[in-house]
Amino acid sequence: MEEIIYIVLLVVTIVLFKFVFKINLKKAKYMQENKEAEKITDKFPENIEIAKEMLEMLGNEGVKIEQAKDTKTSLYIAITNKISIADMKNNYARIQTIAHECLHSCQDRTLLLFNFIFSNINMIYFFIITILTIFKLVNNQMLQIAILMLFTLIQFSIRSFLEIDAMTRAKFLAKEYMNKKKLCTEEEKETLIKEYDKINKVGIPFTLDNLLTSGLIRVLIYAVVSIFI
Repeated sequence: MEEIIYIVLLVVTIVLFKFVFKINLKKAKYMQENKEAEKITDKFPENIEIAKEMLEMLGNEGVKIEQAKDTKTSLYIAITNKISIADMKNNYARIQTIAHECLHSCQDRTLLLFNFIFSNINMIYFFIITILTIFKLVNNQMLQIAILMLFTLIQFSIRSFLEIDAMTRAKFLAKEYMNKKKLCTEEEKETLIKEYDKINKVGIPFTLDNLLTSGLIRVLIYAVVSIFI
């Protein structure tokens, strides 16, 4: 009975967050294209060069940089101190995206490593405890649900702080970089900054919702599994 109550509450929470954060996937996809902004962005160097120059501005030149292939996701890998830049040839947001990952590389290393290690521990624990529960080697399912919820809260708190910090500051680093390069007019620069503001207004709530939902879904899956055991 307790598991069913948890399932209902988890589903309501997931739906409620999407309503509160006004998650709109159509709007997010629509914002991925802007021909005018793309023409302005084309004036700037290749992605790796932008990353190197931004890291130099941040005084953090020891970070490795690589151009990833066949992926739309850019990321900073804390364990190897490396930035992997996605294939963003026609993406007008590439300057802000690169700034975002460069800023990740400057965040507190202890916090970055903790986030990396704990997120993997959380995932491994979820798989192990679910398998053990399926084979009836775990009796106290409610305790495991509580532990998974605690893990979700810890991971969400750390990761959301890191992402919001990088997303908020990325616009300012991008603006500083454009001021330094002087490859576009003031009007063109303001056009890009306005687009970056729009991206953050949609992207920050979307990121928070995605981080929390992915964690709650793991708890939801375990709760459903525990009912049938």
